[in-house]
Amino acid sequence: MRTITFILEAEEEMNFSAQYYNQQALGLGINFLEEIEKSIHLIKENPERYPFYDKDIHKFNIRRFPFSIFYVFEKELDKIIILAVAHQKRKPNYWRDRI
Repeated sequence: MRTITFILEAEEEMNFSAQYYNQQALGLGINFLEEIEKSIHLIKENPERYPFYDKDIHKFNIRRFPFSIFYVFEKELDKIIILAVAHQKRKPNYWRDRI
């Protein structure tokens, strides 16, 4: 059974972004988390479908929000590791040292 794991920093930035959106408009943070959940579901269904950002790192662009999910698929373990839930316009590649 395929598993998905968030590294701590990725989970924290996702939650921080949800809190930020909730401060902008009530319920927007919930909408953000729902989009993340939908995205994770799509990634889990077919992790090799989404393009490589770098050698072993895939990138999935979230549809409704300007964020991308960067992940590694360990095929032999049937495991997906989420490295970052990153804003597309802020500090590119800040998460690279998480690899």
